Amino acid sequence: MAALKNKEHFEFVTNYENIINLKNKVLKYTEEDWNKYDYRQKTFDPHRFTKTLPLIWNELNKDSKRNLEKNGRKFWPEEEKYREDLDAFTKIFENHYGPGFIATAMLINLPAKKIIEPHVDSYDPFFEKCHRNHLAIITHEDVIFQIEHEERNIREGELFQINNNTCQHMVKNGSLIDRVHLLMDWLPTS
Repeated sequence: MAALKNKEHFEFVTNYENIINLKNKVLKYTEEDWNKYDYRQKTFDPHRFTKTLPLIWNELNKDSKRNLEKNGRKFWPEEEKYREDLDAFTKIFENHYGPGFIATAMLINLPAKKIIEPHVDSYDPFFEKCHRNHLAIITHEDVIFQIEHEERNIREGELFQINNNTCQHMVKNGSLIDRVHLLMDWLPTS
């Protein structure tokens, strides 16, 4: 993973100003919408309880590697609805990390009372190169993100970079609502 500036498990990036509009888009999805795509939860066991709506997402190739080229990204149909937000995040990331591009963007729903089990994302060299960011869109105070022994409740609108490839991490949704994050990987170009 590209180094965290402060060498912490969580690095605060910003509060997203347009969170209300983004949340309103997400709230329109039905259970059927959330259940259409299941590659991620079937391929990566710690994520088996999650539901994913890919925006920009390349599944692993035959060598179990991910695309590292800007022009090789796969844009899913839902991406169009979020293009204005993704453009805003591109500017945020350019200011925070320097030149690059959003290599991955996906909405991840962790249903009520479910967990993402402890794991380290070290299976793909992609994670050594990118900055993994989580934006909380729908959450609750009983949703806890843990990296190693550090726990954090990421509040709605908060954007954090997390250390996912060298540290064990997990998420526990102890609430009665589904938690939704926008996960974005920023891949530096210099």
